Amino acid sequence: MGKLVKVILLIYAVIMVFPAHGAASSWQHSKWINLPTERLLAMADKDFDDGGSKDTALMCYTIIANRFEPSMDRDEKIQCKDANMRLWSIYFYDFYDYPKCFDCLTHAQEIAASGDIEDANIYLGFGCMYQTISEECANKELGAKALDYYKQALSTGLKTRDDRYTDMACTDVLSMTRVQGGLSQMQGIWQHYLKLPENNETWILRRYNKMLHEAFDHVEHGRLNEALAVHDRQLQLIDTTQYSRLIYFTHIEKAKVCASKGDFTGAIAAVKQAEKIAVSLEMKDCKLEVYGLMSQYYQQLGDNSSRAKYYNRYTMLKDTLTNYQQLASVNEMEFRNELKGMEREMTEVKQHREVMSIVTLVSLGFLLIVLVLLYLVYRKNGELTRSNQLLYQKNVEMLRAEEEERRMRRQLQEKTPPAVDESPATSLEADVKYKGSHLSDEDKEQLLSHIQAIMDNSDEIYSPDFSLERLAMILDSRYKYVSQVINEYYQQNFNNFLNSYRIKEACKRMGDMENYGNYTIEAISESVGFKSRSTFVSSFKRITGLTPSQYMRLARQESKS
Repeated sequence: MGKLVKVILLIYAVIMVFPAHGAASSWQHSKWINLPTERLLAMADKDFDDGGSKDTALMCYTIIANRFEPSMDRDEKIQCKDANMRLWSIYFYDFYDYPKCFDCLTHAQEIAASGDIEDANIYLGFGCMYQTISEECANKELGAKALDYYKQALSTGLKTRDDRYTDMACTDVLSMTRVQGGLSQMQGIWQHYLKLPENNETWILRRYNKMLHEAFDHVEHGRLNEALAVHDRQLQLIDTTQYSRLIYFTHIEKAKVCASKGDFTGAIAAVKQAEKIAVSLEMKDCKLEVYGLMSQYYQQLGDNSSRAKYYNRYTMLKDTLTNYQQLASVNEMEFRNELKGMEREMTEVKQHREVMSIVTLVSLGFLLIVLVLLYLVYRKNGELTRSNQLLYQKNVEMLRAEEEERRMRRQLQEKTPPAVDESPATSLEADVKYKGSHLSDEDKEQLLSHIQAIMDNSDEIYSPDFSLERLAMILDSRYKYVSQVINEYYQQNFNNFLNSYRIKEACKRMGDMENYGNYTIEAISESVGFKSRSTFVSSFKRITGLTPSQYMRLARQESKS
């Protein structure tokens, strides 16, 4: 019953104007309003990262955002700015509330300006919003505005040396130049981007962007088959749940190239791959694009039945998101923003009083709406639970298969144990980079076998101090050669390679109720070698598709059943 009450409070909050989203109740608001910002951030970030309704995150971020005062020190302003950006993310990806998104971005921009803070993420937010609107309206002027914001984001990211937002902005700039006049619009800044170094954190996205530029260049010069080949290479590079939106985007671009060739059957096949991602992750904006493209391509093939099916899905989803009403109000946003500066900032007590007054007035009128929405939320939660259960079973089956493969490798090694090369210098003479490596294919295969034996059989890999250097020492090899073999055979760096073993071991321990049933998530994380909870959570989600708490809950349910 407590969960039902929580959902009802969230639905009331969505109906409110500001700051009604997430304001679960007056007593909660009063309880949290005086908490320190650090405590609110911790509560909000946990709710934000773990998924779910995000009602706690909405409330906490809203309280932090409204604490902004021009007299604050710079660090406090950064906290308020970041809270607004997190609010923007929730309103954009969860509620599709564009007016609210605009308010959050504008507020973040005002705070940044007051503290002389440069943040590429703000420009990315504006660009993302205007790009979405331009695509819905087929408005090229709004698309040009989105491109300008993305360029500002890329320039700011380069200036502040923010790798994450630099790479994100570059992808967005490339995608917009594709429809806004061609790659020549970013020639200067592209040359600057090419000079950026690649490291363990950036190499995937930077290689992806270089491939994207190459594919678009092929398209501009009519080399469509070459463009398709590049998109296939991109999909191999980013074949991981960490890059779901990029995988989706690449399939869409591949479909557009196929359509340009007149290969509408190939275009439909590519869009269906994109549809799987959009549906599995419940990305409503992406599903809208998928249904629109499928309708167009089936029309080109003369399949009117399929065209009608996808067109109906497109119109139904568009109505659900109330895009027509939201887009109509966008033209008024900037004017309202100018008036905003003339209004006196309301005190927290007055905001609270007004929220409670509105809740009282609208409670009876929206009772029916609450019940309907509550039913929809309940049904959606059931679908999500079933999806998580399927994902959990898939991970369990994968672990069993890998354990059997390890067992077979151990048997093979016991019959023909690999000989340790006592003098690796005979074939590993120079400490050089991969292109100049003296490793022969035989050396690589032998070293790979040794690496697998250590990773399969040694508990030392679950020590928090285990490192690439330690693995190389055990193997009596140079760490650069060990790194080379891991990169070439597993297409990932050592940290991701090690974390994949640790996460799989964590999954096994979560399922071992007899020995680890009383362990907390933190204890499991530490037992397999993770020092940081955030690293454990992000790695766990990337590898299994579930959060640790979701996985542990499902493991316990299966144990009981």
